Amino acid sequence: MSDYKFSERKKSIRCTIFTGGDAPEPEAVKSHFVSHVPDIVIAADSGLDTLKRYADAFKSGEAAHIDLTPDFIVGDFDSISDVKLIDLYDRNDDESPQFGEKRGEVRIERFPCNKDFTDTELALDAAFREASLQNAIPFITLIGGGGGRLDHLLAICDSFCTPQHADLWLLPNEAVRLLKSGTACDILDLKRDDIVSVARTASSRTGGKLISHGLFWEGFRREGMPSISNRISENYFTDRKPVTLTACEADFLLILPLSATVTFRPQENR
Repeated sequence: MSDYKFSERKKSIRCTIFTGGDAPEPEAVKSHFVSHVPDIVIAADSGLDTLKRYADAFKSGEAAHIDLTPDFIVGDFDSISDVKLIDLYDRNDDESPQFGEKRGEVRIERFPCNKDFTDTELALDAAFREASLQNAIPFITLIGGGGGRLDHLLAICDSFCTPQHADLWLLPNEAVRLLKSGTACDILDLKRDDIVSVARTASSRTGGKLISHGLFWEGFRREGMPSISNRISENYFTDRKPVTLTACEADFLLILPLSATVTFRPQENR
């Protein structure tokens, strides 16, 4: 799917966070895992249920080499289907579940239910903390978080205007990516009726500029959501040309179908 490679001076590590809520079917994102094998795996509360579902689905075929043993399990564990699944990771014997080659001790971080952070925020913090210990920049894929509580959904959206955010957020039918100011992207594999939407981060309702080529509507709203339910133009679809988007003076969120392929590059100076 996507990755940032042009601005990193430190080494980059790939981190996958499984959180509660609706997530894509494993088969729909298998190609992403095959090309982006995670270095760090984190489960947030009932995200451990989703992790196990993915691990079971990836036991054979081209994804069989992917190790989804969690490095961290975090949360207050009020929504996981069965807390016994967590307790098994406290064991050091052969009955401790491993979804791949054991990468090391599983760290379980339990938090009280009465807290002013979501389990997803705690997982993001764990990812950045571990990356800093390895002197690395994390590329974070967040899986899940759809449906469920509205406040938790809004908290994930809000996180994109903070330093600790995911780079790629995978939902049941869409993928959300952060398009940073000064960055351009090429969007491939769009079908004629695929929806292309662009949102602002929570830091501002106005500001910034978007430059696009290949969309049905090239003009963008100056306030609120810059573009809702856009799609690839007919001539770009016929000629199989990539849609391009460039963000200037502000960050934006791209909301695309899971099947779309996105590559990022620095903005060209003209």
